[in-house]
Amino acid sequence: MTDEANDAAPQPPRVLAVGALGAVLLWLAQAPAALWPLAWVAPACWLWLAESAAPFGRREVLRLWLAGSLYWFLTVNWVRLPHPLTPLGWAPLAMYLGLYPAAMVLLVRAARRQGVPLWVAGPVVWTGLELLQARLFTGFLMGAVSHSQAGQAWLRGVAAYVGAYGVTFLVVLFAATLAHALRRRTPRACAAVVASLLVAVGAGWGARDSMAIEPTEGPRPRIALIQGDTRATWDADPLRGQRIMERQMALSAEAHAQAQRDGRPLDLVVWPECMFRSPLYTYAGAIEPPESADPSLVATSKSTGEWLALLAATVGNTPALVGIDHFDWQRASDANLDEAEVYNGALLAGADGKPLAYYDKTHLVPFGEYIPFASGLPILYYLTPMSGGLGAGAGPVALEAPRRGGGVLRLCPTICYETVVPHVVRRHVATLTAAGGRPDALVNVTNDAWFWGSSELDLHLACGVYRAIECGLPLVVAANGGLSAVIDARGEILATAPRQAEHALVADLPPRTTKPTPYARWGDVFAGACLLGTLTLGARGWGPGARGKLEA
Repeated sequence: MTDEANDAAPQPPRVLAVGALGAVLLWLAQAPAALWPLAWVAPACWLWLAESAAPFGRREVLRLWLAGSLYWFLTVNWVRLPHPLTPLGWAPLAMYLGLYPAAMVLLVRAARRQGVPLWVAGPVVWTGLELLQARLFTGFLMGAVSHSQAGQAWLRGVAAYVGAYGVTFLVVLFAATLAHALRRRTPRACAAVVASLLVAVGAGWGARDSMAIEPTEGPRPRIALIQGDTRATWDADPLRGQRIMERQMALSAEAHAQAQRDGRPLDLVVWPECMFRSPLYTYAGAIEPPESADPSLVATSKSTGEWLALLAATVGNTPALVGIDHFDWQRASDANLDEAEVYNGALLAGADGKPLAYYDKTHLVPFGEYIPFASGLPILYYLTPMSGGLGAGAGPVALEAPRRGGGVLRLCPTICYETVVPHVVRRHVATLTAAGGRPDALVNVTNDAWFWGSSELDLHLACGVYRAIECGLPLVVAANGGLSAVIDARGEILATAPRQAEHALVADLPPRTTKPTPYARWGDVFAGACLLGTLTLGARGWGPGARGKLEA
């Protein structure tokens, strides 16, 4: 009797093979292959496993994790490029991120045991876990399902209402009905596949042009994105900073000359992250040094001011926003010495080159800009190529650049990977809107030369597409090594610079939407509801008495 029962019990599917197929298909959907339709199929592999009635033991769970890790090993392979030691972080990052697909399958199975249809459980759980991934351990959300669809204007407009998470939800909704149809093979299940596709197309197309764009009155602000191609290196070179400044100045002069030929003078020049190699020194937050300041610090501040004045003159007395190292000097409390907090900053200088305002990066990258727990264990910095951790900025700052025709261009700056995490940019915009008025544009300064022209550049730009849509604001990206770009408020990439090449990209700044988007106002309500549903399903699915079988 026992042997007969064992023979009749459903056998676990080929978890590793099917999961690996889903991993490879989803990787091919992302850059560099960018075969975006595969993203609509790839999640079906994992959801097909979730639909299996066979029991999953530890071996199956391990194989799920390995399959999920495979996707992230392929997608973030560029993590190995910046430094000989960074490959050591490649495997831990991929294996950590691989927990999410494995958890998704197990949570969906728990939901199915409670009788929740796959077409509900699949997209809800996947979307909820994406939100968790974007927030846990400071958050990382490159390579999300939605990023494979960044070029699809008929779908990405959904992000204006519920964020990029909504695009993921619709794609996984289709994949869930497809997985169910492959399991059941009934006319009803096949009809659900068609219905889910119609829902996705209808939602995307309906949202496509639903946010009105502000009418253009007079010429748009003219901007220049100064993309250098300074290759990443850890070698000590005392003349490196001078060469970087000279090349950036030369490219800025080219941009000014192009604007002059077009008969449209520049309103703003933007340099990438950390490319202005003369540092910004402030003194307890003040730009002007006090009388008691160390003469050597004052001399450095004077040199930085001279460089800023030279830049302003080079571009025809145009305001400039530059990525810059920021040192805030303060009197030490326990010694008669000065000490500085170091920030990754962006400085706005006026048409005369005088500093107007600055922003310090608030969302730091672990192991890239600081080492967790190293504040209490400084020896950790001696074991890495980092000389010390950076400080986190106090919060978002509106940089108001004076325009030639009068008025100001109100900018919301972000630095590097701040555009990777949706809620960070949305919080910046919401804070600035509530404090003094809605920004005219988002600006991202970044240094992606660390990744040597890899797919990281494309994934980073895809994140920027969604941040523009979510906030209803144009986004301009000045990136060392590429990809500098101009993106309109609906996510259309209007202009890009080539990867790994010097380029001065001159373009008009697109208008914003007439009013803030629903996502800008309400944030992650939709994705948060999905996460709440995920946690509820998980708690019920593994609670007492939750040992039911999956429904047929």
